Amino acid sequence: MKKKLTAMFLAALMLCGVLTGCGGKSGDSAPSDAGASSSNGNQAQADPAPESSYPEKDLTALVYWAAGGTTDTCVRSVINAIPEGMLKKNIIVSNVAGGSGLVGATQFVNSKADGYTIGVLNCDLVLNHALGNTDISSDQFIPLACIEQDPYLFLVPADAPYDTFEEFVDYVKANPGKISIGDTGSGAVPHLVYTVLNKFLGLDMKTVAYDSSADSVIATVSGECDATVTAPGAAAGQLEAGTLKAIASSGAERLSAYPDVPCMSESYEELKDMNILSWIMVVALKDSPADAVAFLQEIFSAAATSEEYAKTLQDFSFQPVPAMDNAAMLAFVADQAEYYASVLG
Repeated sequence: MKKKLTAMFLAALMLCGVLTGCGGKSGDSAPSDAGASSSNGNQAQADPAPESSYPEKDLTALVYWAAGGTTDTCVRSVINAIPEGMLKKNIIVSNVAGGSGLVGATQFVNSKADGYTIGVLNCDLVLNHALGNTDISSDQFIPLACIEQDPYLFLVPADAPYDTFEEFVDYVKANPGKISIGDTGSGAVPHLVYTVLNKFLGLDMKTVAYDSSADSVIATVSGECDATVTAPGAAAGQLEAGTLKAIASSGAERLSAYPDVPCMSESYEELKDMNILSWIMVVALKDSPADAVAFLQEIFSAAATSEEYAKTLQDFSFQPVPAMDNAAMLAFVADQAEYYASVLG
């Protein structure tokens, strides 16, 4: 059945707001051995495992944020990139926004673990767990594929009196309490960048929360705030127009799309462990049937590593995600959670 999504619709969504990926089969998800021994000691011929009929109906993908945002766009794009013929049913995207993603996440973890409802695990959900805002934790999910992984950009107006990150830090130290950073609130990972800079570099900055990254970008362009931290896609248009300049990024490695923008960790020894990323994974619930998990990992892995999806990421200034199997995804999430806890402690 043809997937109901078009490139035109994706482009429209990106204009409303504003991430190939990877995936692999979990070692815990394989069907059990069907072999058995007869009671007389002779080895019985194992009956072949019955062919799975999954999926027998359409699936639902819960996105915990509004249509047009980064997570929504990535989920819709990767669904659209599932190779023709691999999925005979539709995947219907349902946006359940609210509570910094916690309303939708709660609905997902309370849904039936039958493989017909999939969700997302991203940096904000793991951060909210570290903050104590939710009991929902990453060990309730089985990663299917990583569909976005990008450092954040640190952006200032084009006419700001500093051209490098070091010059910005010196300016803040000379003007304590006067510089404001726009982000999307304390429950979102961009705010963690602000927290790290104040904590480890001894800066005194203010923060201003906006409803979306797009809003914080516009506020920086207009001069309402002095800088912002955002995923690259949200600021691509303003960077191209020359109204903003990127003076640093928050990852351990430079962005492939912006190779001339240095990492903050390159400039200061105090930030050597900094690797704050925007990341998203498509996930199933932990107790989902093994055949459903294996099937979903197969189709989403194929989609996330497809040329079609890679082109979508490139078009919106996102970079490729390094190849990661299921174990690597779990290790990555654990590392990010540990870093969040170390910063907040």
